[in-house]
Amino acid sequence: GSEITMKELADGFKRFAAKADRDFYADLVAGQRPHTMMISCSDSRIIPEHIFDAKPGEIFILRNVGNLARTEESSVRACIDYALKHLKVKRIAVLAHNQCGAVKATENKEHLDTEGLKKWLEQEEYAGPDLEGAEKAQAVRQLAKLKEYQTVKEALEAGRLELCALYFHLDPISMETYEDGEWRSL
Repeated sequence: GSEITMKELADGFKRFAAKADRDFYADLVAGQRPHTMMISCSDSRIIPEHIFDAKPGEIFILRNVGNLARTEESSVRACIDYALKHLKVKRIAVLAHNQCGAVKATENKEHLDTEGLKKWLEQEEYAGPDLEGAEKAQAVRQLAKLKEYQTVKEALEAGRLELCALYFHLDPISMETYEDGEWRSL
């Protein structure tokens, strides 16, 4: 159920530790070398490492409500700057998904019931013929925001970075990528 106790978290860690590749984790102490920075939703159903079959150290992830590239926020800037300037990632991907509560919430912002949610989603709009269209449009808007951020702009101009948007369908499981102005199945 949804009532997870500290004991259940501890038991989960013990199961993980019992089967973890200790040599692999020991090697990670030396540092991380991710190929991609991903801006993903905080939604607990969306786990980028599982979706892309990635090991620890391969994807540098910024998670927030609605997978937003709010570059005016210091935590978002810090993550992007660190990924590009120190980790030298080659790609920034915005991972959107179907049934996104953040996008649903932008359709009727008067229903947002906390200051945190109101402030976080204030710049977003529900733009699309349906929820999937709005979710995809939101991902494309994040790419536009990223292109305006100086650190990203410099990396793009130097040919060191590619940007992409991805759209994950929970059921049936599928992935689309945004290229040349349109969404295509992977």
